[in-house]
Amino acid sequence: MIKRFKYPFTAAGVGQWQAMLSGLSPVQREEVAIRVERQGLQAFLPWQFILDAEQVAYLDGLPAPLCALWATQIAYAIRQEIPITLEKPETGAQVRGVKFIEATSQTGGMPMLAAAAEGAEGDEFLRFTITH
Repeated sequence: MIKRFKYPFTAAGVGQWQAMLSGLSPVQREEVAIRVERQGLQAFLPWQFILDAEQVAYLDGLPAPLCALWATQIAYAIRQEIPITLEKPETGAQVRGVKFIEATSQTGGMPMLAAAAEGAEGDEFLRFTITH
């Protein structure tokens, strides 16, 4: 059984979560992946991360099929040890309309986006973007 620790839902908090994941055995990583799939995104994020009330309300309003897709992507990334990063845009008028959580994924031989390549090793990554 993996000891649960709630991380801040920030770039640093997701980085800490990733560091924790990298120290797990394959069996433990599978446990986490299964938890993401079974709980779903709407239950997993508040279980694993510290979200404010506005983030929880937005998360609760996301379409179920989209949440299922993102949970599947996160579980896959956990199993395959693909880095997951969280990029929080700066506040201000220029970011209005940016989605709370926006999935971007890349696997295989396609060229990576320069912004995603900065923090990713190899040619696989999973990145999420949130607003404040």
